[in-house]
Amino acid sequence: MNSKFRNIIEIISVFAIVLSLIFLALEVKQSNQLAKATIRQALNETDMEVYKVQMDEDVITKALYKIKKNIPLDDYEAYQVNEFQTFNFRDFDNSFYQYRIGLFEENVWLAYRRIIKSLLKDQYVAIMWKNSSHQFNFEFQEEVNTILNE
Repeated sequence: MNSKFRNIIEIISVFAIVLSLIFLALEVKQSNQLAKATIRQALNETDMEVYKVQMDEDVITKALYKIKKNIPLDDYEAYQVNEFQTFNFRDFDNSFYQYRIGLFEENVWLAYRRIIKSLLKDQYVAIMWKNSSHQFNFEFQEEVNTILNE
């Protein structure tokens, strides 16, 4: 009986060790995921600062108003809108990454997706995407192209 009891304790101990290792592996994976997300967010913030330097907020505000009123843009306004939308889509790209790795809930991404879908109907956004889509992550490119084909 003593030997049988010892075998049961050893089996339980092995099982506990295996469960501990699985838990540790999951913790390491989650920690790596958070580290990647933090690095990605820092890089995105740097990108955003670079884009901000290139944008003239007054011109963008007026150009967006003109777009809503169906008034043609001059070359500089079109350039500024392109920069603004590239900036905007850079943020969407980062949000999609956060969603893919599980840090955004699906309903949050779906709200962004609806915004992207409505933006892509604008001729200036469509031109930006056509000319600049290669600058974004491949997975995000696929997602936006899926949205375009809906």
